[in-house]
Amino acid sequence: MLSTYASYQLIARDLPAALERVEKNPIVDRDTDYYLENITKVKSIEEFVNNDRLFRYAMKAHGLEDMTYAKAFMIKALKEGITSQDSFANKLTDKRYAEFVATYNFARYGENATSYNRAQMDVPSNFRTQVSLSAVEPGFAFLGNEVGYYLSNIENVTSIDDLMGDTRLLTFAMAAFGLDATTEPPATVRQMLEGGVTDPNSPANSLADKRYANFVTAFNFVEHGAATTSRDEVLVDLPKKAVSDTGLQLVRPRADYIESEAEYFKENISKIKTVAAFMANDRLLTFAMAAHGLDISVENREEIRHFIESGVRDPMSLANQHPDKRYASFVAAFDFEQYGNLATSQDSALVDAPELWTAKTKLGLIMPSDAYVKAETDYYLANVVKLDSIDDLMADKRLLEYALWSYGLDPEKESPATIRKMLEGGVTDPNSPANKLTDKRYAGFVAAFNFAQYGEDATRHASALQPAADKFIRQTLEQNAGEDNEGVRLALYFERKASTITDFYQVLADPALAAVVRTALSLPDSFSSADIDRQVKFFEEKLNIEDFSDPEKLGKFLQRFTSMYELKNPTQSPQAMVSVLFSQPAEYGVSTDLLLTMQRLRLGG
Repeated sequence: MLSTYASYQLIARDLPAALERVEKNPIVDRDTDYYLENITKVKSIEEFVNNDRLFRYAMKAHGLEDMTYAKAFMIKALKEGITSQDSFANKLTDKRYAEFVATYNFARYGENATSYNRAQMDVPSNFRTQVSLSAVEPGFAFLGNEVGYYLSNIENVTSIDDLMGDTRLLTFAMAAFGLDATTEPPATVRQMLEGGVTDPNSPANSLADKRYANFVTAFNFVEHGAATTSRDEVLVDLPKKAVSDTGLQLVRPRADYIESEAEYFKENISKIKTVAAFMANDRLLTFAMAAHGLDISVENREEIRHFIESGVRDPMSLANQHPDKRYASFVAAFDFEQYGNLATSQDSALVDAPELWTAKTKLGLIMPSDAYVKAETDYYLANVVKLDSIDDLMADKRLLEYALWSYGLDPEKESPATIRKMLEGGVTDPNSPANKLTDKRYAGFVAAFNFAQYGEDATRHASALQPAADKFIRQTLEQNAGEDNEGVRLALYFERKASTITDFYQVLADPALAAVVRTALSLPDSFSSADIDRQVKFFEEKLNIEDFSDPEKLGKFLQRFTSMYELKNPTQSPQAMVSVLFSQPAEYGVSTDLLLTMQRLRLGG
């Protein structure tokens, strides 16, 4: 009979072949086919646990076969999920239960739990969240309003007096350069602006703090006069800086969408001859209001109609009386009260509105329409399942942009080389490029498109499908090995879990892992009764936890374990066991390699 070490090596040296032999076993093959054909039909926890054949398969796949009878126990774990650290499964010392619940996460995904795929489900959900960021991110909602007000009014500012006279504009403009208008004396601000930056000795240039010089450079009325606020530094660079400095992102629609919406507006706005017709065309009204920093989806439509009807010629009109001057700006652009049916033929409607809308949309300050989101999502869902590789994803720019935006990553700022590097590194290794970054958006993105781990099945992979079947086959392999030699089962189990071990408390929480470590260190069974912290301290003194993630060092550790296990549970002579333990060839008998070769021949391998 082969020693524990030789039996373990026979399997470990060619694990794929060993797994394939198990997979081809008629019983295993039949049970796996049944599982894969039926698991996606399960839509509730009750259906799951009441299908005894499916439930037993799933439990065995996670090493919980002995607990199959405890259905009430497992129902409680499944219902509470794993989102909360205080959930039932998370509070259990044995982490196999949390792994089981993670695979069949009905608590989070409901009826989609058995077919859940991050690329197919999380990404579209994330994309919608990013699009509606202003609704869920109060800071951005405020910022969006201020940017909208700024862009709608800044070109009306033609002098230092105008800028100083609009506190809201001045506050936003100064904040973009790190200056607080509420604490800076107005006299100081005026002095800086009037001094300009052309003279090296101007008040702004004389300060060591260059924030004022940067602010004055943008609002350089001394040099540019009335044209100051029509320059890109003021109209484009400043609002873009204000947004990027927050670390927030809003989805910017693709260029073809921007062009098509602007074209539709230009072609149709002049056909609108009445306020009623304007209010009835959602697409045109949404576009027109967005151009002036207003979102029709959150406005009172009846109030907007009254604003338009009252115009802006009367200083006491509704729009003029409103403290937010964006309304007056919008009504002035579509002034039916003054121009009647010619209102939409004015340059303010035909030319200015499309230019304003396009500029803001490119900055990401206007949310894409629901129709745009639906079209992009439909395209994504129809095509993401066709992706078989990283190359496929990188080649479909439309899909890639959608995927990046869904994790808050700006496609225009991310280099293809960086994205490829992240994807190729995967997330299994704690030291992969994505995992090493403090910005966890990359790890989220890579986890959804985990080609490094799942290959061509990455965008179709569901944890409850093939991965569960793979676990079942591996579990069966270990179980079969254990019937002949429990030490081999323990070694295979430890090898499977080794890369996930991060501390020795985790080892002690798993009886099988703890048994391997105690055996390898020649510790008596009574050691398990010692204080937990003392056990951990002893293990830390004798072993390096990082070695378990190093294949070569792990191999040596398991060689020691199997040898020590053999000493306690002999299948060979003591001399042969000692020779294996110290990695020295025996002076007699048949070598381990020859035994392995003979065994393969016997098995037909």
